[in-house]
Amino acid sequence: MAIAIILLWLLVGLGIFFVAIHRGARGARQSLYTESKIGQRTVTLGIAVVFAFGLAVPALVLAFNGEHKASVAVGGLRLNSEQQKGRELFARTCAVCHTLAAVKAVGRIGPNLDVRVGDDIATPAGRKALVLGAIAEGRARGLGQMPAQLYQGKEAEQVASFVAAVAGH
Repeated sequence: MAIAIILLWLLVGLGIFFVAIHRGARGARQSLYTESKIGQRTVTLGIAVVFAFGLAVPALVLAFNGEHKASVAVGGLRLNSEQQKGRELFARTCAVCHTLAAVKAVGRIGPNLDVRVGDDIATPAGRKALVLGAIAEGRARGLGQMPAQLYQGKEAEQVASFVAAVAGH
């Protein structure tokens, strides 16, 4: 990656140098048309190489970073596959009402899970049990009302595992 950036800047620098030694842009254009075929082919090849780097470098960065990003949560926490699926499910259904920094959710109806779950309950097992209970039973406090069984079975476990891992971080 660093080598590609260095090569790109080297080519840009050589282009600027070429323009400068040929009395500006007009002189550079005139010398391009009056130089030999080899010179014209070299310039064409240089443009093609810069274009190829412009396409290849971002494509490689995207290809190699995509999988890495899915497993990283707030604060550099690593999520397992169950927690990654829980993050997707939480974002789809729960983020509308709840605040949770790990999914950038700022819901105002339900409690802030970073405080209610993350700061109030010390153990991950305790946090998971609280979230599983809330999903199974629902909640009706204050102005909001959470219906029971928004998720069931494995999906409820995934959401609870995700919230337990990231709440308060």
